Amino acid sequence: MKLWKLFAAAALLVPGAAVAKEKAPPPLEPSTHPDWADVAAQGRTLLVSNLFDPQSAQITWASGFRWGYAKPIIGGRTWGWIACGAVNAKNRMGGYVGAQGFWILAVPNGMVSYGMTGATISSCDFGGGPPVDPELVNVSAPTTAAGPVTGIADELRKLAELRDQGIITQAEFEKQKAKLLAR
Repeated sequence: MKLWKLFAAAALLVPGAAVAKEKAPPPLEPSTHPDWADVAAQGRTLLVSNLFDPQSAQITWASGFRWGYAKPIIGGRTWGWIACGAVNAKNRMGGYVGAQGFWILAVPNGMVSYGMTGATISSCDFGGGPPVDPELVNVSAPTTAAGPVTGIADELRKLAELRDQGIITQAEFEKQKAKLLAR
């Protein structure tokens, strides 16, 4: 038998074996969730650190914070809490380049990472998950039967920090503050 026939036969057998093997199920979501405001702030810092004009960054969130994954083109999946969005910033010529998709991932050990859609594969590529109210800052605040775990003062402090960091505008801050004080 010629050598090329052996290679052809082996090539036909390998894909069949790969199809028969089932994928491992995703890990279960841990019961403790990271703080969305902290993860968003860390993710924003990472995201804008590679931009030519970080102050010009316009970030919009396309999905809520949910259990998902990010996977480099070569390598395994990393599971954690993921949020999807788009960023638009100025280039060297002073013009905006157009919105580009990104994801921010918080893994259970506390590390936060980000990536651009197209350069990696993530849960963001397969449906955005729950939509984000643009005025909503803490989309994953854990709640109890009595209401949110954190107090109104804590939430106001976090809102003020987000405003001071430029993540939300003064108008968004005032609107969220009014909602909190109306509770």
